[in-house]
Amino acid sequence: MIPFLNKRIFTLRKAPLLLMSVAMAAFTLPAWGVLGGNVSSVQDDQTRLKGTLQVTKAAGYEIHEIQTEQGVKVREFVSAGGTVFGVAWEGPWKPNMRQLLGSYFDQYVNAVPATKTTHGPVTVQSSGLVVHLAGHPGAFVGQAYLTQMIPQSASAAVIK
Repeated sequence: MIPFLNKRIFTLRKAPLLLMSVAMAAFTLPAWGVLGGNVSSVQDDQTRLKGTLQVTKAAGYEIHEIQTEQGVKVREFVSAGGTVFGVAWEGPWKPNMRQLLGSYFDQYVNAVPATKTTHGPVTVQSSGLVVHLAGHPGAFVGQAYLTQMIPQSASAAVIK
């Protein structure tokens, strides 16, 4: 292998956050409800995603599920007070994490270097923010939630 190229590959391997950021910028789902935001964003998300919306009521919260023709499924978990306390997704692309996490994005980015050393699933648990990402091109899944905002009638296990 060419020494320059070999050195460059080594340098890129030592910068997983950079690689992850580039990949997320290249392959991102359209934006949706911001974690910690309010329920009014769900209608905007449905319009942006050009998907169908189904609302399911549960004890103390609602699940707003948007399904697109491209196979993207986004579920927003909304408390009785109208706050998005969790988001789950599945589809052919990774989500736009900045848009998804809103004001919690910097907290997520600061926690990733300590937990992400190789390719594969990402789990971040930092000051009440929990994020799980997994998959490969064509099949990504994940969820993000705020532990302090989950209603008493629910648990983190419902965010899927």
